[in-house]
Amino acid sequence: MGKLFRNFFYNAVYQLFLLLVPVITTPYLSHVVGPAKLGINSTVNFTIQFVMVFGAAAMGQIGTRTVAKAWGKKDHEELSKAFWGLWYIQFILSAITIGLFLFVMLVIKPPYWTYFLLQLPFLLGTMIDISWFFQGIAEFGRVVLRNTIIKIVSVVFIFLLVKSPDDLWKYMLILSLGNLIGNSVFWFTIRRYVGGPSRAGFYHLRQSLITIGILMIPQLATQVYTSLDKTILSLFQPAAQVNFYDSSQRIANLVLSVITSITVVMMPYMAASRAEDQQRYLKKSYETTLVVGLFFMSIIMANTRQFVPWFFANSYKPMIPLMEWISLSIIFIPVGGVFANQFALAINRDKQFAIPVVVGAALSLVLNFTFDPLLGAHGATMDILIVEFTVMVLRVWIVHKDYDAKDVFHDTPKYLVMGAITVGVGFLLPDLIRSTFFNMAYKCIVMFILYAAMFAFGRFELFGDIKRVAGRMLRRKLS
Repeated sequence: MGKLFRNFFYNAVYQLFLLLVPVITTPYLSHVVGPAKLGINSTVNFTIQFVMVFGAAAMGQIGTRTVAKAWGKKDHEELSKAFWGLWYIQFILSAITIGLFLFVMLVIKPPYWTYFLLQLPFLLGTMIDISWFFQGIAEFGRVVLRNTIIKIVSVVFIFLLVKSPDDLWKYMLILSLGNLIGNSVFWFTIRRYVGGPSRAGFYHLRQSLITIGILMIPQLATQVYTSLDKTILSLFQPAAQVNFYDSSQRIANLVLSVITSITVVMMPYMAASRAEDQQRYLKKSYETTLVVGLFFMSIIMANTRQFVPWFFANSYKPMIPLMEWISLSIIFIPVGGVFANQFALAINRDKQFAIPVVVGAALSLVLNFTFDPLLGAHGATMDILIVEFTVMVLRVWIVHKDYDAKDVFHDTPKYLVMGAITVGVGFLLPDLIRSTFFNMAYKCIVMFILYAAMFAFGRFELFGDIKRVAGRMLRRKLS
């Protein structure tokens, strides 16, 4: 249990640093580069995210699951064959993707093609990304420090080199190179686990390609409503509107990176565990995700009106209602992820994993082309919330025969009431401190005390589990 909690922490830190650079630099870039130029970055970046799916080859799912099973059996030979055989597939598919990307950019030359070329290191980083192996063996500590250093260096270069709107290309190149260098770090220690390159060739090539094909469908579908939606918005609205929509999601995505780390860490444990243990893991993971998500949603929703002009700039005030509403995704996305990325994949329900996001992608396209031309960023925000809610409901329902819903959702109504009360109190709290930062801090403290008190006195089974784990850890330290 101690290693499980350590891995929660390590992966949360790792996920945080994946988004740390844009979040730390946002206030600076909002003033120096401006919303119009940053809108170009949003359009290019999220299109690249869509392209990267083809190079990643769903290794985040199939790789983690396969490695976790081999690691759980303590079969070193199988572990080595699985890693090298799957990475060979990833390498070939990435090379094909990069070749097609260069052809389009250098021959067809679409809008912003020069900015797109600055993202080539991102694609190269996808080719060498083996973070899925470390997720599979539930080992995160060794890579966190190195990635932290790389991200800090990236931040330093951004502040040193990006001084005006004309420096947008420098900002994009710094992020792209940082991703490439960050992914290369994983290779420094890989031979400790799997030795040198295997001569066994591709790992169960036919079956792996079928599984990759099945799992890439939902990944591509997810990108339609999480990345391509920005590109679609840019077809109808100016770059500033795209940036408002993108920026409104950025803080929510930062919080989501912490919450979804629960899913990333739990997936290998569930894949290697027995059916009765999977049920127990599912309930604990779902409740933890809901409790943490409700609290952060409350904090963001109650502080957005002060936070946006303070963190971004006064020119970003139009995004205040966008950010208030998008905070609901902090509930929808991770809860759906527990039942999909963690549970469905762990029990080999790949088709059930795919169906909800395919439905979500189709729904997103209809909504984007219907409401984006009329409502701009507000329409896009409405679209993504409808889609994420629909996907969450489908993910929970489509595997309902594989778990005891009455047991899993027993305390859910009480959690929702607890969150609603916290949000209401947050909006009613008066502004007592002149400093915006300290005024938001005092509101967060009051809301946390209220939320923690309701959690402690609400007779939640999860609270009892936390008390027992904390008690055991305390006794070990004292003994």
